Amino acid sequence: MLRKRSRLIAAPIAAVALTLTVAGYHASAAGSSPSGDAGQSKVTKAAGPCLADATTLVGDLDGDGHPDKIANPGHTGTKMTIQWGAADGSFGAKQSVSELLGAKKGEVASAAVADFQNDGTLDMIVNIVEPSGGDDPSTARVAEYRPGPLKRSNLGSTDSRHSDIGDHGEVQQLRIANYGDDPYPDLAILNNSGDGQLDRDVRLSYAGSGPGDFDYALKEKYGEFGTTAEPPAMPSDGWKQFYEPCS
Repeated sequence: MLRKRSRLIAAPIAAVALTLTVAGYHASAAGSSPSGDAGQSKVTKAAGPCLADATTLVGDLDGDGHPDKIANPGHTGTKMTIQWGAADGSFGAKQSVSELLGAKKGEVASAAVADFQNDGTLDMIVNIVEPSGGDDPSTARVAEYRPGPLKRSNLGSTDSRHSDIGDHGEVQQLRIANYGDDPYPDLAILNNSGDGQLDRDVRLSYAGSGPGDFDYALKEKYGEFGTTAEPPAMPSDGWKQFYEPCS
C-alpha cells in the first residue's frame, strides 16, 4: 500500500552562540592540520564547543577539561572519528567511533554528537545494527542515548538509557537537526521502515531529558515519507544551527 508523503515544515533557523572565553581557542582549532595527526594541532582549554569546519566539532567529550575533535564526514554519523585532546592542547590519532563502540563484523554503527540537553556537556546517541539487506528492517542490537561525559575506552556513559530509534525501523543515518527552533539540538534519522520505504524520522530534544521518544505527530510535521528510489531529504547543517566557527 502506497504511503502519502508528508511535506517538511521548515522551522525558522536560529543559530545559538556558545561563548568561548579562552583567548586563542577559535583560531587554534580552525588552524589544525587536515591530516589530524597527533601533535599537529594544539588548542587551549575550551569553555564550549565550536566548529573547526562544517564536519568537525571541537569540544570536551570525555569531561577532562581538554577539547577533543569529533569528525563526521558526510554528516551521516556512520564514519565518525574522534581525536582525544591532551593537556598540552594537542590531539591524538583518529579513532573510529564504530570500533570504539564495539561494532561487530557486518554491523553498521551510527552516532550523533551534540549538547542535546544544552547543559554545557556534549552527549552522544548511538545505534548499532546489522542491515537486513531486504525489505524487512533489522532490529538494533544497541540503541542508546549517552549523556556526557563519555569514557574514552568505549564511549560509555554512567547515565546511558535505551533509545527507541532502533524500535521503529532500521537506522541508516543519524544527523543533528533544528526542528524545535530552541537551544536543544534535535535528531533526524534516515530509517528503513520496511517494504521499500525510507523515512526521515525525528526525535526532538527537551531540557533535562535530551531526545524524546517516537511521536507520530512530530514525524508528520517534521519528517518525510520516502522510498529507496526517492529517499527523503536529510539535513546537512545541523551543527551550524547550534555552534559557531572556531574562528
